[in-house]
Amino acid sequence: MKNIKNYILLFALLMAFVGCDDFFEEDFNNNLSEETVFDYHLNPEYVAGLYVPAYGAVSNSYTTLNNNFLDCVTDNAVTNDYDATPWKMRTVNDFITSSNYPIYIWGRNYRYIKDIYKFLSVGLNDDIVYRTSSELRSEQIKERMGGEAHFLLALNYFQLLRDYAGPVEGRIMGVPIVDKDISAEEARNISRDTYDDCVDFIVAHIDTALNSGLLPEYSNDYLKDHPGLDPTIYGDIALGIPTTTACYSLKSRLYLYAASPAFSIGKSDAEIQALYTKAAEAAKMVIDQVGTLSKESYNLSDIDDYYTKVDNNPELILRRASQTTDWEKNNYPPSIHLSVLGRTNPSQNLVDVFPMANGYPIHEGLSGYDANDPYTGRDPRFYMTVIYNNASFKNQKIEMWPGGNNTIEGNDQIADDARISRTNYYLRKHITEIPNFAAQSTTKPWHYTAAFRAVEAYLNFAEAANAAVGPDGMISGLSAREALRAVRYRANIPVSADAAVSSDPYLAGLSDLLELIKTERRIELCFEGHRYYDIRRWNDDLNVKVKKATISTNNFGVSSEYDFSQDAYPNQVDFPEYMRYGAIPRNDILTCPNLNQNDGWK
Repeated sequence: MKNIKNYILLFALLMAFVGCDDFFEEDFNNNLSEETVFDYHLNPEYVAGLYVPAYGAVSNSYTTLNNNFLDCVTDNAVTNDYDATPWKMRTVNDFITSSNYPIYIWGRNYRYIKDIYKFLSVGLNDDIVYRTSSELRSEQIKERMGGEAHFLLALNYFQLLRDYAGPVEGRIMGVPIVDKDISAEEARNISRDTYDDCVDFIVAHIDTALNSGLLPEYSNDYLKDHPGLDPTIYGDIALGIPTTTACYSLKSRLYLYAASPAFSIGKSDAEIQALYTKAAEAAKMVIDQVGTLSKESYNLSDIDDYYTKVDNNPELILRRASQTTDWEKNNYPPSIHLSVLGRTNPSQNLVDVFPMANGYPIHEGLSGYDANDPYTGRDPRFYMTVIYNNASFKNQKIEMWPGGNNTIEGNDQIADDARISRTNYYLRKHITEIPNFAAQSTTKPWHYTAAFRAVEAYLNFAEAANAAVGPDGMISGLSAREALRAVRYRANIPVSADAAVSSDPYLAGLSDLLELIKTERRIELCFEGHRYYDIRRWNDDLNVKVKKATISTNNFGVSSEYDFSQDAYPNQVDFPEYMRYGAIPRNDILTCPNLNQNDGWK
């Protein structure tokens, strides 16, 4: 764990220098006067820490919505907590308003942007010296920090654009572009820039980061082949800092969103094709840097290794890591221990998109799917994602049939339904079997939260290339069908097949890849914060009924009968179409007279 410990130490040291202020407030930060912080000849370390809070845009948990996964307000999952925001969003009429918009990053990201501009105002000056022992070291740290700052500026603006772009009188608008540290009076006069201007602005900062001092990776091994780079700046100690690969990952995601139906309204076919092409080209840059997806990643005999491998993991491009039992405590099935909560309940909708092990969807005749034995012979990724009825977990059979050990009537330690699944599924993804809550102390496993993963680059490429040049057209030497085959081959789909497209009959036989691309993206990126945004940018149905499994048995679970048609929510509330786009906080609309709200929001 040397690398991750070094990263946490680095982050903690930098965080000690600074606090956070709202973009629209005049106070400085952390009880340090502005004069003290900006006296960089005397205190360069204070300036070096100014942009560090902006790393908050790289989340340290996937549970960003009231300690729940964002998937719990999609057709992927349900929370079992009736008091939680996701449950209320799906069951309470008029719960979501511009004054009570639950997915709120507006103030946070603009505070981070303010911090970055404060750093950029002095932090790259020619006469600032960060390492008095060596002019070369000082210049290298300055170059690297410049790359970090511009990447973080781009990332924070992308998140704002993702969450708040939308139509104003039918025209897709972006968010206010602020290109310097501004006063409170200037902030009150801001207005929204066009979506295209925001994309160009973000790309410009990504390109600046790429041309600064960022590297494809930070490790002592990399430096062996690149003499002259200081290991205290570019070596293992820098793990967790954005790389050039992260820059291309962000650029690919940005262009993919911009080309998507919800955000390309009013554009010509040629303009949309150009955006998809740029998304594919950026994704291919990532693919060239990360290489082939590792087939060793999906090892059903050691699932814990996949979810705890925070270092030397080729899948991770940019991530945060933490050592905690909270993920397990919140999501273990209740039969495991009195203290666990069983919070995240995957939906039947999600379960149904996992194909059979031969690669065919369960609704296809060639799949071999048996509705009376629905969990046998499925895609290996299913077993890494979902705990289902009678599955083995922590040396225990998880019984959800009436009278089983995860029901009120079958377990006297379950007093009510507060910890019971609403769908008869529990979450396996991200969860390890390491903690022992029955012990007075327990080992805390490592967990990672990925901002960018290698597989996303393949999925971005497949979606973008398919839209730009079709399933088999080439962009930078790769086709959409080949990229999708790489994703499925890594997952051992079909079982024991080789990497050739022809070895995947279902994929090879499709003339239209779009639905399979969406399905593979849903499977690979579930419970990582993507589904909520993908549904919206694709213009897909916001109000698909979320389904659950209903289980019955006549022989104490030896065999079970299943009904997959029942709704998970007692009364699922529909999202109006205008909620495809986010709501700018009402307070800011009222404070800033030139700031227009997205159509439909009051």
